[in-house]
Amino acid sequence: MEPSKSDIKERIRAFWDNSHQNYDAVAAHGVHSEAEKVMWRQGMANLLGSAGPEKNLKILDIGTGTGFLALLLAEMGYSVIGADWAASKIQQAKEKAVSSKSTAHFEVQDAEKLTLESNAFDAVVSRHVIWTLSDPYAAASEWVRVTKPGGKVIVDIPQMGSHSGNHHFGAEIGKNLPFYNGTEPEKIEEMLKRAGLTNIGSLMLETSSEEEKKALLVYGEKK
Repeated sequence: MEPSKSDIKERIRAFWDNSHQNYDAVAAHGVHSEAEKVMWRQGMANLLGSAGPEKNLKILDIGTGTGFLALLLAEMGYSVIGADWAASKIQQAKEKAVSSKSTAHFEVQDAEKLTLESNAFDAVVSRHVIWTLSDPYAAASEWVRVTKPGGKVIVDIPQMGSHSGNHHFGAEIGKNLPFYNGTEPEKIEEMLKRAGLTNIGSLMLETSSEEEKKALLVYGEKK
């Protein structure tokens, strides 16, 4: 018998919410070099514009994990909430924020069913998230809902073939996730259009060091 959607979601949540899991040690999860950190800093500055108290741009980092991107954005001067449905990862993110004296805040949220107010954020960003979702289209609609008019939704895209076989959740769960094994940028662009975004574009992030790292971002603006 095929697993139900609620069972699929619970099994994925339970995988991430393992307090013994060393999330940051996995190459695709943590950021392990200054070059990669610079890559993300420059990419976010390019898409979000300048930060600072006078602008008070509010950013939601959805699927924050242990907080890398949220902490980086707060360091850059944005007002940031990092959200994830794995309570153990949120606890680790909070501990990082305390130790680094970061202004980032963290809370438990379901990416497909947010409890946040509508039109609350200048941008929603997600890193290493879209492939884990059972209903990424519902998630995209939620991300657009909480974004202010004129704001942006920014999504990174897993490479085709990047999560084949039993990666993380196993083949039984993986076959029920639309973007589990990667996808073409055009499919993410279409998803964002369906969610109501315009001015769809993409940006390739790359490190300038010998350690080659890349991330393809697709983004759109809310009318």
